[in-house]
Amino acid sequence: MRIIRLASAAIAVFSGLVALHAQEEGGDPRDEIITDFGLDEYIYTPKMTLRLGMRQLSGDKTSFSGKGTVSSGDLLSDYTSAGLIRYYHDGAVFKDTRKITDSDGNTAPVNPDGYTNSWSYNFLGQIQDDGTMAFHGYSAAIADPGTLGQNGDSSYGVEVVVSRDMKQLTKKLSWTLFMGMSLNQVKATKKADLAATLTTTTDYYSLNGQTPPAPPYLAPSSGVTAVQNPDGSYTTVSTDTTTLLGATPLGRIVTTSPGIVTNSWRVRAGYFTFRVGPSLTYNFTEKFKATASVGGALVFVGSNYTVIEDFKPEVGDDVVKTESDSTERVLPGFYADATLEYDLTERAGAYAGAFFQDTGSYDQTISSTDSNYATRVDLSRLQGLRLGMNIRF
Repeated sequence: MRIIRLASAAIAVFSGLVALHAQEEGGDPRDEIITDFGLDEYIYTPKMTLRLGMRQLSGDKTSFSGKGTVSSGDLLSDYTSAGLIRYYHDGAVFKDTRKITDSDGNTAPVNPDGYTNSWSYNFLGQIQDDGTMAFHGYSAAIADPGTLGQNGDSSYGVEVVVSRDMKQLTKKLSWTLFMGMSLNQVKATKKADLAATLTTTTDYYSLNGQTPPAPPYLAPSSGVTAVQNPDGSYTTVSTDTTTLLGATPLGRIVTTSPGIVTNSWRVRAGYFTFRVGPSLTYNFTEKFKATASVGGALVFVGSNYTVIEDFKPEVGDDVVKTESDSTERVLPGFYADATLEYDLTERAGAYAGAFFQDTGSYDQTISSTDSNYATRVDLSRLQGLRLGMNIRF
């Protein structure tokens, strides 16, 4: 019993000391504020990452082939009949519009005399030494140049990538699943002088000994003449200054000779690349990591193909023809990339990396009655760099 009493006394003394110590510290221990509620297990850890950036692609490989014919226009095969309208590269000859007026004011066409007052010409070189006027038509048939290759320019585009953390494999290694989209463009241009067979058709017209007007000239033409009145004043009157031209050609000459046509090929395309696949992430430190990924890719292409044929004749402006074609294609393929990332904060960081992409090639053609051109755009073995920011949420 004595031992129990001594133990009870000791407990009472210890409790008194504890209470006294609490008072000295400034309060009752029961008044202490609790700050740890054991909620660590409910704090959200970001598992999604959004990447916004740019990527630079090596240029595509483009080839051009085919040939065509550039013409100033179809000439009438009939060069002997009167009363026809004839168009040339350097002018035109129309039907005669001259009229006569009788004393009652009635008008009627003049009796045909083999000439016309309605025509035009453009260049001094059309006037011949024998006093005739020459009008020309041209047709240049390009020889097959084979296949001409051209590497496209490097392309800069944008990308958006969303990934989700899937599983922590080891302390430093984890894997994620991601999907991305990027936009780039194709720019390929080539210009070359190509051998061609030139056919020149020349029709000659009579000026009936008249002095040729200075080019460019359009008939009928008129002028103003000052006439003196009896009182000494002057009155201006309109006068006909038209130079008449033969209504039909005196003759036609067709010649064939070697020529040169300058061809310009151009491909402009924009394409979306959709990528999806797994990636492995290795954490060197808490903030610095490396990611590698391989997966499937799908490309949607919208492409425009243009060919410009340009021939420069001896007389007259250039003969130019432009042809184009547009198409849309879907190309499957694959990708591989390696990326370094650095976390600037818990939620934001920066990344830079390199990638490889192969999505095959596509062909595009331009076909018409006198042309047949083709191009192949090769989007395989593309390489590039990517750079941007990432946000975790």
